[in-house]
Amino acid sequence: MDTELNTPSVQRPQQGACSYHVHADLRWPHGTGIGTVMSAYLKRAPKEVHISPLTIAASPGSPLSAFAIARALDHEAGDGVFWSPGFVPPAWTNRPSIVTVHDLTHLHHYSRWHRAYYELIFRGMFHRCTEIVCVSDFTRNEFLAWSHIDRSRVHRVYNGVDAAFTANDNRIELPYPYVLYPGNRRSYKNIDRLLRAYAGSTLPARGIHLVCTGEPDLALRARAHELGISWRLTFAGNIEHQDMPPLYRGALFVAFVSLYEGFGLPILEGMASRVPVLTSNISSMPEIAGDAALTVDPYSVADIAKAMNRLAEDDALRECLIERGIERAQQFDWDRSSKMLWDLIEQASHRT
Repeated sequence: MDTELNTPSVQRPQQGACSYHVHADLRWPHGTGIGTVMSAYLKRAPKEVHISPLTIAASPGSPLSAFAIARALDHEAGDGVFWSPGFVPPAWTNRPSIVTVHDLTHLHHYSRWHRAYYELIFRGMFHRCTEIVCVSDFTRNEFLAWSHIDRSRVHRVYNGVDAAFTANDNRIELPYPYVLYPGNRRSYKNIDRLLRAYAGSTLPARGIHLVCTGEPDLALRARAHELGISWRLTFAGNIEHQDMPPLYRGALFVAFVSLYEGFGLPILEGMASRVPVLTSNISSMPEIAGDAALTVDPYSVADIAKAMNRLAEDDALRECLIERGIERAQQFDWDRSSKMLWDLIEQASHRT
């Protein structure tokens, strides 16, 4: 996929500091999950780290991306650590390298070609990395079982939640109450079952709309028409990052019933926005949600519809989830996670 690159300027350490050098893959676009993680870590980089953004001649999703990273590192003088907030390791390098694995969706929800590429190419590249960071225990355990890398080299570092969601009191003013689906339209996001559950719930008759982020989708519009809910399905368009907190804050609840997630940032963003969250009871989602969300079997349309009705009708349940959600979101702190990450990178720098 082609992306617009947002490459920050080189960060230089303060004079006299015990500095170390990091060659970073910063191609990940803002507004994406990995872009959000990247920005959070860069914002909290220690003063003694010198970050050099690599010039990489491939997009992150290209099958040649790992080879382009390796070539870019070959052209860098001196020592230093390679770090990527994304999942692409260098095909080869003599430098210490740290890569973040957010999930293993390519093994489950993409093509056979993607799975074969991971099995035959990426697994060996991961073995050559110095350290691997996984964003949840679920992802770490799944990665360990698949990769057979020594457990001591694979670390769980949770994502955090942006303070912009916690601090925001503004709401998007829409002329109707709404349930928010914040996410993309990939198959494992379970949009069709969400639509079917919404259509079978009491929400359309109550005048409660389903709002999806992103531009209008002809296929989704057609499906909504078949289900008789096209008049209640709304597309929010491409929302700027600073406008997402008010969109969350205005929702009756957040519906995020994915079939697979390595973490699930929208769960925390909803909780931090003081909004109830409906999510799935599989993969990483119950780990992130704890007891602060209403969880359902994402394969059961009836289960999702029943939960939607409960959240629309039960004020006490919503208030309980809001209170629990505020406390839960506070446990996922970018400052704490950033210290863990940069400590790993600094330790790796001593091996150069």
